[in-house]
Amino acid sequence: MKPYIVICEKFSIEAQVTLTSSLKSSNLAEVVKLSSLDELADHLPKATALIIRSKTKITRELIAAAPNLNLIITCTSGFDHIDLQATQEKNIHVMYTPTANAQSAAELAWGLILNTHRPILDSHKQIKAGLWDREKLSPGFELAGRTIGIVGLGRIGQKIATFAKAFSMNVVAFDPYQEDEVFEHFKLERSSYEELLKQSDIITFHVPLTKETKNMLNRSHYEYTTKDVVIINASRGSVVNEDDLCEALDEGEVRMAGLDVFAKEPLSRESKLLKSSKVILTQHIGAMTEQAFAKASMEAATLCIDFLKTNKTQNSLPFKNNWGSLMFND
Repeated sequence: MKPYIVICEKFSIEAQVTLTSSLKSSNLAEVVKLSSLDELADHLPKATALIIRSKTKITRELIAAAPNLNLIITCTSGFDHIDLQATQEKNIHVMYTPTANAQSAAELAWGLILNTHRPILDSHKQIKAGLWDREKLSPGFELAGRTIGIVGLGRIGQKIATFAKAFSMNVVAFDPYQEDEVFEHFKLERSSYEELLKQSDIITFHVPLTKETKNMLNRSHYEYTTKDVVIINASRGSVVNEDDLCEALDEGEVRMAGLDVFAKEPLSRESKLLKSSKVILTQHIGAMTEQAFAKASMEAATLCIDFLKTNKTQNSLPFKNNWGSLMFND
């Protein structure tokens, strides 16, 4: 049977043309672009490959409905929307696009850092309301000289380190799985998680969501952090326990937080986060730039073409990264 490729979500026109023209010209595959995810069920029996984003949840039930499926490519850097255990059991190749979103995600995280250190939004709201009462604005903090702790020194974390050094900040990083050469390149010493919590004025998370990173920051960790610490999370919502963060904000253990991701999205109207004046919230928009969208689409198209023409796999999941033990010394 000729391969049947289903593009499930948003995909750039240029990437779609590249994919279609390359595969159709060699009569290698048929390519279908859905106009809505509601159409997916009708295509699963024939599908041999799915190109997805985070709205398409790859579950055991979906896999069972797609007996010919042998390739999934997600146009994302995260992969918690895919049941990787189930794909492994069925020998389905899974690939992702980790480089495409890195710049956009890092810039968004840096925007949260800036907004948690200067009253930009509060000042904006005052002016829009016809007010000019600067004395009611909280004084800001300069970033220069402050210490930022980067949890996860992958592609995004590395860009954050570069930004931080440009702002004359001190940088510490925790990543037990990153190569020594990367730490050496950025002139960073390896920090333990406990040391990072104790030293950092800002803690920013850039890790995948795994069993080991879920609730990576929870109530037990705030005894180690500085009183004026700022928490930034632009990775995955469940990495930071939201209820514990709200409690720490209320009790003055955390000065501010900037969050682009949440345990459940959209964020519930009942969330405690909405009641706090000490948080900056955005709608999981880290990868929402024209450039990231185009790069992720084209990277996925290239991965698909290479696989069908040469059986070559790149950026495969799962990778060996358990984010192991975070046990502290007594």
